Amino acid sequence: MSIDLSFPRIVATATRPEDLSFLASSATVPGDLLEYRLDDLAPVADEAAAMMSAHPSPVLLTVRRPEEGGAGNLTDERRLALYDRFLPHATLVDTEIASLKRAAFSGFPAAAHEAGALLIGSFHDFNGFPGRDLLADKIAEAFSLGADIAKVAVVIGEMRDLFSLVELVEYHHSRGRLVSAMGMGPLGKLSRLVLAKAGSCLNYGYLLRPNAPGQWSAEDLSRLVAEV
Repeated sequence: MSIDLSFPRIVATATRPEDLSFLASSATVPGDLLEYRLDDLAPVADEAAAMMSAHPSPVLLTVRRPEEGGAGNLTDERRLALYDRFLPHATLVDTEIASLKRAAFSGFPAAAHEAGALLIGSFHDFNGFPGRDLLADKIAEAFSLGADIAKVAVVIGEMRDLFSLVELVEYHHSRGRLVSAMGMGPLGKLSRLVLAKAGSCLNYGYLLRPNAPGQWSAEDLSRLVAEV
């Protein structure tokens, strides 16, 4: 299943068994895609697989590495095994820029593309804003490693940091590159609205409970992005 990313899309994230139960009771979800965080859902992988087959929403697969917030302290081998199992369901696949630089993931971009999925190369900083220059380098690195979309998620505590991130997103958007950017922390909610309007192609909200600081629900985010 393909998806048009020429305008901002809303991603609803499933991280818990109760999210799967919610999806089982509803044919539609707020948003355009469903992200399955398989590091969180690994204990209920069979239920996640059944939901991907049954639910009509396009699938974004993520198996986050522990160093960037992943659950379960999963090894590279275990993460790759989960990706491999679920790739046939995927419209998009997210893994970290740091992972793409590791030998174990050397064939991962080709595997994602052979499965017909777009690859997201992501970077996360849960402690602060690492600076515009570093984020510009991370975005460029994601594309150089074979990603179709560069994603950055950082703490936004000051307006000047938000302005810097908006500038980066607008720069790449104006040149036809796909970038997803979001803030966490004090200005996280504001940043997600502003960055969506600046051209962030993927904008994340939760289904039932937040899994990152500064998130909107996918329902509220969908409504607000449409209204702003």
